[in-house]
Amino acid sequence: MSNQLVLKTMRTYISPIGYNPTSVTRVLLSRGLETDDIAVLLRPKTDTNDDRAQEAITDVERMLNEIQPEVSTAIERIPHDDFPAAVLACSDIIRAANGTVIANLSGGARDIFLPFTVAVLTHASSIDTALAFSDIDGKVRERELPVLTADIPNSTWDTLVLIANVDNSISIPEITKQTQHAKSTITRHVNQLDESGVVETWQKGKTKHVGLSFAGRLRLRAQHTPDETD
Repeated sequence: MSNQLVLKTMRTYISPIGYNPTSVTRVLLSRGLETDDIAVLLRPKTDTNDDRAQEAITDVERMLNEIQPEVSTAIERIPHDDFPAAVLACSDIIRAANGTVIANLSGGARDIFLPFTVAVLTHASSIDTALAFSDIDGKVRERELPVLTADIPNSTWDTLVLIANVDNSISIPEITKQTQHAKSTITRHVNQLDESGVVETWQKGKTKHVGLSFAGRLRLRAQHTPDETD
């Protein structure tokens, strides 16, 4: 029982790190540090300036030791010259992470940052929080991750397109009026789309409303509806 509690409460921060440790330390400090937290720092397998890279890692470790000595760090080396291998390596790290997973979408070598971002989007449903440090104003902001890998049943596409064509939101009774489907069918479609992450739903009184999510907007831009032809 105690082991299960640790897994639920510990946090794993996963972050690329370059020569400037600020983008890592600001993100770690923004959420506080607890005893069982771990910071996984991503570096290229080969580096043209290992001294500067090690100095940045040492700065992060020093900061962690001063604030919370029991926080641990791990360095993971990612292949920088093989993009698919880099994405898969980052994916393995995310899949192996314990507890609450926090992804830092800032800093690090570009050769590592892009594969890491792709892996984070692939595992968006497993990432509890995505944070990013701004080079412009120095603030740390949470980033919404669209779930781009969920399946959208073909039978729901007409309903999804109808939802997308309204400015803000639409109720299930209003969708039913604009289609030839029964209310039970529309309700089922909306529930399926909600599970896929492409719409968001909420109650207003006794009426259920639905609107397109960030992921839904991207999916509609990237994917033809089933009846479209090239």
